[in-house]
Amino acid sequence: MPSALGKLWFEPRRSLLRSWMLQVHKWAGAGAGLYLAMMGLTGGLSVFLPELRNTLVPPIHASVGQQRMTLQTLQTSIERSHPTFRFRAVYPGQSATRADTFEEQSDDTTVHEIIVNPYTAQILIDRRKGATLYDWVRNLHANLLSGKTGKAVNGSGAILLLLTGLAGIVIWWPGRRHLKAKTFHVSARNGWHRLSFDLHRLVGVLATLPLSVAAITGVSLSLPRLAASVASAMLGPETEPLRAKGDEVAGQKVGVANTAVKSGRDQADGKNDAIRGNIASLDDIVKVAKKQVPGATPTRIQSSVGKNSGYMVWMHLPSDWRDEGDNRVLIDGNSAMLLGVQVGRDRALSSRVIEGASAIHYGQFGGVPTRVFAALVGLTLPLLYITGMALWWRRVSRQRPGAMVRAAPSVIPVGDDVYAFETQ
Repeated sequence: MPSALGKLWFEPRRSLLRSWMLQVHKWAGAGAGLYLAMMGLTGGLSVFLPELRNTLVPPIHASVGQQRMTLQTLQTSIERSHPTFRFRAVYPGQSATRADTFEEQSDDTTVHEIIVNPYTAQILIDRRKGATLYDWVRNLHANLLSGKTGKAVNGSGAILLLLTGLAGIVIWWPGRRHLKAKTFHVSARNGWHRLSFDLHRLVGVLATLPLSVAAITGVSLSLPRLAASVASAMLGPETEPLRAKGDEVAGQKVGVANTAVKSGRDQADGKNDAIRGNIASLDDIVKVAKKQVPGATPTRIQSSVGKNSGYMVWMHLPSDWRDEGDNRVLIDGNSAMLLGVQVGRDRALSSRVIEGASAIHYGQFGGVPTRVFAALVGLTLPLLYITGMALWWRRVSRQRPGAMVRAAPSVIPVGDDVYAFETQ
């Protein structure tokens, strides 16, 4: 083992590398700590964004035996009340008491979110998309309210968080010979500064691993091209995305041969023009999608895929991690002919890893326990910032120009001595 690493392993308080890491950790925390604390707080809130947004929707009550209206009936009702609106997407309600949410685009390109009672077609909410406080919080967390520029900044911030956490572990490490239960002790009897020190040290050590995972997945979401390149290099090529361009279908068709897709389109082109000209209903689109992914539930139906006015349907299986599902079905918007299918479990490993980053980042897998855990991990960042700044301020306020306090070279500070050594 090299001498520098050996000294860091056995006698870290004498290691020059540890001194460097202390400076990196200190100045990164002081310079970017407020930003990281804000990201942790907004990330913790974003975990429960779907549930929080649902609290804004009036309760839905159905009469005994009353059936949900079809999606196409609801869309037609919206078009009658808003003649200038054009359908963009619909998020079907996932339970008997959940409303259906439609996205409609007006002539001025404004996107409206219209929430409809599926039993009466009554419009419960009509608002501009992204207008709620919860949407603002998610936009702040994901994009810093600045689109692609903010997303790129967040990618750099995630890398900084990862490096800061690793530096913190190096600083905390007491040495193999001195690792004991007292290292994790928290004392509240010796003033707020000692409590801040103990909390910062303990929370930092316990949260380093989950925060590192959050940082890595955050890089994947903020810098997708970089993440895709790394994943492809390590795990193999990605699966081509499922998409339509003109009359040709690009990408991997899982379970649908290219010849079958082309044959289906040729048959559709040969039909009567009147039939060909009819726009397929949303319910027909859902029926086709359900046949392709048995047992899956449609979570989103998106219009205008490529140039052929196709529909992309996201399907959720019970085994999927992401809330919207890992499966996609592409369907022609005129004839309701199948264009392609991608089943998540059949995609390349690198593609599944990249797409799974969102589920891991927001705790979407595992139900409520993982969401609560993800929220708590995010809230550790504000706590680390507050305790870290308290320690930093105490150190700055006690420093005198030209004065340096050094530990005796023959003494390795452990336990209470570590606190005295680190905070002078």
